[in-house]
Amino acid sequence: MKYTHSFIMIHAFTMKPTDMIYYKNYLQKILPNTVKVNYIYPRAPVRKITCYDGQKYTAWYDYESELVENEDDEINKDHLLEQVNKIHKIIDNEKKRYKGDCSKIYLLGYSQGCCMALASGISYKEKLGGIIGFKGHIPSIIDDYIGTKQDIWVTHGKKDYTIGFDVAEEYYNKYKKLGYNIEFLKQPKANHDGPSGIREQMKSLQIWINKKVKLI
Repeated sequence: MKYTHSFIMIHAFTMKPTDMIYYKNYLQKILPNTVKVNYIYPRAPVRKITCYDGQKYTAWYDYESELVENEDDEINKDHLLEQVNKIHKIIDNEKKRYKGDCSKIYLLGYSQGCCMALASGISYKEKLGGIIGFKGHIPSIIDDYIGTKQDIWVTHGKKDYTIGFDVAEEYYNKYKKLGYNIEFLKQPKANHDGPSGIREQMKSLQIWINKKVKLI
């Protein structure tokens, strides 16, 4: 099959790559038939998590202190940058498929995977097709590693008590002021669970992404 676009699907903390098939199935419903997507599912390493007494979980990076709902998490910088570099290498490899055209490549993540997608895209040297983020936030560490301004679609629920709405909104507003094109879907009734608010999310995302792939 000749692919027209690539989506790098980045899973959440404690989850596995195949869990992102949930979002892939929704994408397939909202994308036009002419869009043929190569879905890529990177896997986070299993590592000890400090705030959980060193228990091992699948995680892109360690949480070094107790998680607080509306504060930026204290995370391991080296872990984050190491995994951002891993995502950048995947992008570089996919870029060859499209003769160097990064506009065909999208990052999509949920929860900690959303944080990774945002950090990886914001720090990348070229403009991508876009970054799609479900219920995460921009890690403050990446402020020092800004690359090219990206187009971003994100969503967050005001009843999210895992990653607080306020910290997500604060950073999206900050990056808007820096010139990033961010469409932020705010959902008053949605919580952190993947299915919460999904229908409204897909309606909003469908409009955004179809404009991006230049088919409407």
